This record gives sequence, structure tokens and C-alpha cells, in this order.
Amino acid sequence: MDVSNRDWMSALPEELWDIPLTELAIPGSHDAMSYCLDINSPLLRSESDVFRLLDKLFYCFTRPIIFKWATTQV
Repeated sequence: MDVSNRDWMSALPEELWDIPLTELAIPGSHDAMSYCLDINSPLLRSESDVFRLLDKLFYCFTRPIIFKWATTQV
């Protein structure tokens, strides 16, 4: 079957149609959600309290490290 990358989900086998998306292994980009990251991007609510405290206390130190680790392509 010839399916373009743009609509690959339209070719899922019928037995997968009723499975919630959260239960499927869906291919994605290693850059997902980091394409617009900058040094001032907010932390997620899901980040640990310790991490949030470190970010508040050592902003000038932690932010460049986070930015460097999260940015995988230019």
C-alpha cells in the first residue's frame, strides 16, 4: 500500500481504529515542541517542585543548560 507520510494514519488496520491514541505508539520527531524553545520559555506545570525552585534560584545558570539540552537542531 502506498501511503504518504502526511496521511499515514488513514492506513491503520481496522483492528486499531477503536484503540485510544494514548495507547498507540505513534512516530514523532525528536524535536517535537522544541522548535520554538527559547531561553525564556516557561517550565511545564508537570516539572518537579525541586526543579522549579532551582530554576528560580539559579535562573542564569539553569536556563542556558536547559536550552542547550533541549535544542537538538538549529
